[in-house]
Amino acid sequence: MKKILSLLLVFITSQVLALDVGDKAPATRPKTQIKGEAVKAFEKGKLYIFECWATWCPPCVSAIPHLNELNEKMGPKGVVITGVNVWEGEKNPEAAKKVKDFVKTQGDKMSYAIAIGGDKFLRDWLEAAKVNGIPHAFVINGDGIIVWMGHPMQLNEKMLGDFLTGTKTTEPEKNKTEKKTKDGSVKDETSSALEKLGEALDKKNWDLAEKILPEAVLNLSPRDQANLQESVESIIALGRGDSSKINALYEKSAQEHSANAEIQNEIAWDLLTNPRFSKNINLALAEKCAVQAVALTKEEEADKLDTLARVRWLQGKKDEAIKLQEKAVSKASYLTLKEELKLTLDSLRKGVLPPGDPIAIPE
Repeated sequence: MKKILSLLLVFITSQVLALDVGDKAPATRPKTQIKGEAVKAFEKGKLYIFECWATWCPPCVSAIPHLNELNEKMGPKGVVITGVNVWEGEKNPEAAKKVKDFVKTQGDKMSYAIAIGGDKFLRDWLEAAKVNGIPHAFVINGDGIIVWMGHPMQLNEKMLGDFLTGTKTTEPEKNKTEKKTKDGSVKDETSSALEKLGEALDKKNWDLAEKILPEAVLNLSPRDQANLQESVESIIALGRGDSSKINALYEKSAQEHSANAEIQNEIAWDLLTNPRFSKNINLALAEKCAVQAVALTKEEEADKLDTLARVRWLQGKKDEAIKLQEKAVSKASYLTLKEELKLTLDSLRKGVLPPGDPIAIPE
């Protein structure tokens, strides 16, 4: 499982794809439409974006303002953006509520259409394209052909305009080398370096990733350069056993999203359960995020109470942990979750903190 890699793998896509640019887009559509109109068929003269994201993914949340701006500027010209929520427990009623509440909280800051993908969408799009990290966007033209894949922050007005008019690509920028892709469109040197970087990280070749990184960020905007460099350096450091940079990145994300209960909870849970942190848990940050998540949800959401109970147990406050876990069980809104939380409660009463499942991304 690649929890940390999936959270922080910014601007990177797989180099060898099964579902590729130039292929006919899968017929599968997102399972549940939450906001806006569902895309039933692709129409000539329009351009479609399926942007895969999750509420627990900081890079996904960071991309929302950019997508919102593109929607406002390019929507009237025929660009249809749908944010497709994935890897967030599609069969879990409470997870669906999380997504809906998140979108409602965003309001006009997330003006484009939103849907929940479902298992078939995940299989036919992301898994078929061998994508194991989000956010990830698919761009499809009116003929139903995939014309681009990648990190949504790479999308811009000029690129989308060219796809709309059939030009297919922007003019190459200075110092970029072009190469032809499968459908005859042009891929620049920066994209190639990003793919190589993604492959190096995927293989845990930290030395090679470190060597490729300067080339991969060379032609990005200053803001995107900083984001990518910070994220990749954190992944490399963590791979080499140094968790300080990832902790700093999580601190930054917690501050930037202090009003988002889902992100606060997921940061805390990852710090508490991810095996990479087991020898040096940042319990102070986990506590801060867990307390904030519980406060934001007014002690009404079971998963937030469950996380805080784990924090208190690790702090040695076992009686308080048990009381919080009892409350978590009472607040669980569906049977499966209630049963899982009850098992944890039974274990705590016996004096044992059971291992928590890390937030997982399929290989």
